[in-house]
Amino acid sequence: MGRTKERRKFIHEPSTHEIFYCLSGMPDYSKTLLEQNPDKSYSDFLRQLIDLNFYNDRTEKIPIKKIAADLKTDTAKATKWLKAIYEQIFELNFDKPELFQKNGVKVCMYMRYFDSSCTFYTALPVLPREFETVNFPFAKAKTGTERYWVKRVEHEISGDIADVTLWLDGETLNKYREFALDKALFQGWIHFMDVYDKTSNELDDELKRLYKN
Repeated sequence: MGRTKERRKFIHEPSTHEIFYCLSGMPDYSKTLLEQNPDKSYSDFLRQLIDLNFYNDRTEKIPIKKIAADLKTDTAKATKWLKAIYEQIFELNFDKPELFQKNGVKVCMYMRYFDSSCTFYTALPVLPREFETVNFPFAKAKTGTERYWVKRVEHEISGDIADVTLWLDGETLNKYREFALDKALFQGWIHFMDVYDKTSNELDDELKRLYKN
């Protein structure tokens, strides 16, 4: 039997400005990171960005070159540090989720868009339901989108601890398509591995073929 050809992955590659946009939209995350890591190589750079409120009082796009000049460093270092700050917020969120879950319903959000994905722990005022929309701009540099719909809500209870995971999808929501896919999986017309091995467009073409016949 021949080997199944592995499809090309669609992985989001963010620009430095996109990373800066994510950071500027949630400055409290950077403040939390700095409190936990006051002596990193980027700490002074981050302190200055926080003091400038990430240029949020400006409406125009701020070039990374200008940020570097204002903070008296070179563009290469500014680029390196912005990427490091963004990645280490995710690492801190994973290691110490309680720092990001102070008020509301504690959840773990698993976000996916094509082949890019990330996980983030946070707290929400209410628990969203299946097919509702969640906007989370901070994750855009990870996945390529900031708008997701709730694909599944999963509750896990262990002892006196209850964990909630939201499975969020960044592709366009079509309820009819989701019901058609569930039926095809239930009937065995589509193998469950096809959901992972095929692109959304390939699955859509397969579903249209199945339901046309």
